[in-house]
Amino acid sequence: MLRLEIHPQTPQARHIKTIAEMLRKDALLLYPTDSGYAIACSAASTKAINKLYALKKPIKKAFMAMLLPDISKATDYARINNFAFQILKAHTPGPYTFILPADPQIARKLDVHRLEIGIRISPGVFVKALFENFEYPLLSTAAKIEESQAFTKPEELIPVFQSKVEVFADMGDVLISPTNVVSLVNNEIDVIRGEFPLPEIS
Repeated sequence: MLRLEIHPQTPQARHIKTIAEMLRKDALLLYPTDSGYAIACSAASTKAINKLYALKKPIKKAFMAMLLPDISKATDYARINNFAFQILKAHTPGPYTFILPADPQIARKLDVHRLEIGIRISPGVFVKALFENFEYPLLSTAAKIEESQAFTKPEELIPVFQSKVEVFADMGDVLISPTNVVSLVNNEIDVIRGEFPLPEIS
């Protein structure tokens, strides 16, 4: 596992470029988000997706989300009507994972039986820097193999994942703050986890 120490305010461009290139070559990435450490791979790589599923085998695929740079990319993976668009526009980037109807082709590629997909647009500094250098969305999930695990420190993460991922973007201690999960399926707001303010939709 390649370990790269990432500056928390200004991620080093050389490290970001190295990580982007490794993702293009099917790597699994252990990285910091605004909700805690996560594991991700390129959503364009079937090989990497299968490696991520194998790593997270004890935990259902439904616990994974598509991490995107902005709303414009979301329409490539989910069906977004005006109702959903207005909510996404008002609340992204932010601490939310939105459940939306998936494009059937994407559902098949991700090998999920439910025609729904979690969409996440993170305000995290590292994520924003990565998407300036990487052209594909990330399939992402919390950095844990068992539900009881809750890692916040690099020294906790390294023994567990050093032989399981190819690259670790180490930003030091990162607190866990689970995202609020909100379903927008069927033009309804259904708060599955956490909280969500009622939006003003014009």
